[in-house]
This record gives sequence, C-alpha cells and structure tokens, in this order.
Amino acid sequence: MADIAPDITIVGLGILPGGHLTREAEDALRRCNEILFLDAGIATRAWLETYCPKVTSLFATTYVEARARLPGYREMAVQVLDAALDRAPVGFAINGHPTVGVTASALVARAAGALGLDVAVLPGISAMDCLLAELMLDPVVEGLQMFEATDLLLRQRPMQNDVPALIWQVGTVETSLHTERPSRPERFRRLRAHLLTFYPPEHPATAVHASSHPLVPTASWTFPLGRIEAEADRLHAAVTLYLPPLGRRPIADTDLLADLTRPDHLKRVTR
Repeated sequence: MADIAPDITIVGLGILPGGHLTREAEDALRRCNEILFLDAGIATRAWLETYCPKVTSLFATTYVEARARLPGYREMAVQVLDAALDRAPVGFAINGHPTVGVTASALVARAAGALGLDVAVLPGISAMDCLLAELMLDPVVEGLQMFEATDLLLRQRPMQNDVPALIWQVGTVETSLHTERPSRPERFRRLRAHLLTFYPPEHPATAVHASSHPLVPTASWTFPLGRIEAEADRLHAAVTLYLPPLGRRPIADTDLLADLTRPDHLKRVTR
C-alpha cells in the first residue's frame, strides 16, 4: 500500500474470521485510528482489537427485528463517514468481500467523494469463493448465472437451465425487513413456482452455508427442487442455493468448433 493511508479503507474480512484476511488488509487495519466493523461473530471484536485499539461494531445498532434494512445501511454509512471526518484514517471491515452483497460499502464510497474523502477497497474471500470450492464448480467451463432470490421474483427473470445457477439470499426471500425468525414453508411457494418453469420438480438443488468458524464445517445438502418448501427450517439468511445445469446446450457454431484446433486459423487471429 502507499505510505499515506486513505481516509477510509473498506476491507473484506473473508468468511472465516482470522483465516481469510489478506496481508494487504492486515497492513491497512494496522494503520487505522478506528475500525468500524460489520460481522456477527462473537470473537471478531477481540480479533480486530489486535490491529487497532478502537473498534466499533455496527451490527447490533443496524440489524433490528422487523426493521427495513436500507435505512440501517444508510445509518451505518453515516457512522463510517463521520468517523473518517473526525479521525481518519479509519477502516470499514465487512464479513466476506466488501462489494458482494453489501449495500453500505457502496453508500460509503459514493458519499466519500462529495465529502473530499479518499477511499480504498480491499478484496476479501466471499461466500461465492467458498461455494465454488465446496461445489468444485469452475464458472469458466459452463458459465455461471447468479440472482438474488427476491429480485428474481420481482423482475421475473428468465433462467438458462443449461448454465449453473446460484440463488443468493434464499432465506430472506420476499421481504426487505430484517428478522431472525425462522421461515414458514409458504415463504418459498412463489420461488418454487418460478424455478419450476425452468426446471423439473425432481431437479437436484443444493443448499450451501459456508462455514464462518474453523471448528464448524461448511454445511451443504441436496434435495429435489420441487420440495424446497419442506426445507424451510434450514434455509436461513446465509444459505445460497445451487442449481446444476439441466443439460448441456448443443454447439451451434460448428465452423468455429473446427477452427479451434487449426493452426491456419490461429495465424489469422494473431500477429
């Protein structure tokens, strides 16, 4: 990193606190006058205090039962910006990757410019990285489609059932309010109906919850997609749904297929 720290460094802590933090992020946290963090882990504060003596949790004051999440994200961003204006440099440390499934980091970055504050964003291991490893899934081979569960329903997004699919935030589908309460089976009826327009009821669906504790393994289990409502008790907010391809799309451009192994075609497309 540069010798002069930015006013705000937005840091990804990874999914496994302490185990996923990069050395770049560690160096950034050591330069901070305060670390404001978003993580529910019981040991996260004590761990972050090894990098900076002033550590502030943003979780408890933001995530309140039955409260809309967006106002909480805005309040969170204001706290980070206020801290930076008063005692920069500060760190905004977020579970996972700081721009994957996180609204507050985007709010901070947008507002910082108007306030004359410099911002740096450092990547972290996201839930998606953990899922790719757990599922042995290479998105380069067959591609990858991803949707947020509620947005999928709101926009009635079409799905390509020949491409692997990840459905994020399945356990929070159909609400923008925070809750710790378990889901009823009815919560998943519309999601089930939408998915079954693209997949048969017996299509395998794998639910994955990446481990956030070194002594607890990642949880994953597979069930027929048509029985998603029966999984209601287990589909909490941190679970992602994986749908493998129903089949492979046939090759449409046979001329290109033939060109792939022709030296004369290689010469035509290179210098």
